Amino acid sequence: MCPTSNADFHRRELLKWTAAMPLAAAVARTPMAHAATGSGIRGQQGKQVTLKLGSSQPTHTQNAHTVFFDQFLSELLSRTNGNVGAIFYGDSQLGPEDKYPNQLNSGTLDMMMVPSDWSPIVPEIAVLTMGFLFDSLEQTGKVMDGNAGRLLQDIFKKKTKAEILGWCYNFGGRNVLTKSPVTTPAQFHGLKLRVLPSPTFVQTFRLLGADPVPMSFNEIYTSLETGVIEGLEHDPPTILQFKLYELAKNYTMTRHIFDPCSPIISDATLRRLSSPDQQAIRQAATLGVNHQRTKASAAAQQSLDTLKQNGVKTIDIDRAKLTEEVKPLWRSFTDKYPDTKPVLQAILTETGKTL
Repeated sequence: MCPTSNADFHRRELLKWTAAMPLAAAVARTPMAHAATGSGIRGQQGKQVTLKLGSSQPTHTQNAHTVFFDQFLSELLSRTNGNVGAIFYGDSQLGPEDKYPNQLNSGTLDMMMVPSDWSPIVPEIAVLTMGFLFDSLEQTGKVMDGNAGRLLQDIFKKKTKAEILGWCYNFGGRNVLTKSPVTTPAQFHGLKLRVLPSPTFVQTFRLLGADPVPMSFNEIYTSLETGVIEGLEHDPPTILQFKLYELAKNYTMTRHIFDPCSPIISDATLRRLSSPDQQAIRQAATLGVNHQRTKASAAAQQSLDTLKQNGVKTIDIDRAKLTEEVKPLWRSFTDKYPDTKPVLQAILTETGKTL
């Protein structure tokens, strides 16, 4: 599960983990990446340099961010002989994720994992959150490892003081969970759905005829309970972890967005390091991405199976019809941000889709 907004993770039940142990004492007792996970941190200090990675995802559980981080840290320690370490600050201990881009640009934070939070600085990055571009996690990885990913990394590099180190997976595509079944595209019309507070998410569901309601994640449960919304869109692990299935039992498998999550590092951080250490970070990130991807599909399926065991009914839907309805967004977005036209074309070439 990989939240894609500063507000997109409910933290009330997680914050109790963060105050259990002062950082210095915890790190001193943390010989391996998996230790001290109940303290709100995980990781190991380096002999010379310790990187700080900020995240809203929980520190004490395996998720899209921590699975990458643990492998990244292991590789980094090995390749630098322990000189460069890293600490994962989960549960939004370093503040909301939408503040992290400015911190990376200024060099006060070393790393983060959510490209979509850069949209105010790099609006082109939102090309990845247009609906129905991808059909699976594996397809997303293949595409982003190719020309589309390289083009977007170049755009990002030109407009920021940071570097995208690779393209991890979220733990599953985003689908629509509702109180009443949605079995046909026409049943989206007028449906009040909570969506991520992002223009591309909002427009995707407007084009489907729904009534999208952007709101913070921590408002969803109460809004479902009181009828303010009739459903929401999210990936299976998030719906499971925060028990949203208690209030809505119909899961329409739209798989409308497979937005990647990515390790992103500050240029200022890289400049502090020697060339060999910079190379070690990039190599460790690549291996961390590859490892994380191997876990994503199984994690998504396991969460989906558990949702079914809790009474959730999965519903197939005509994705081809939904895709056609959303294509006007593809055109309008790339007209507004012309640098994304070759990115979109590279995606469409790999996925076999057309405008």
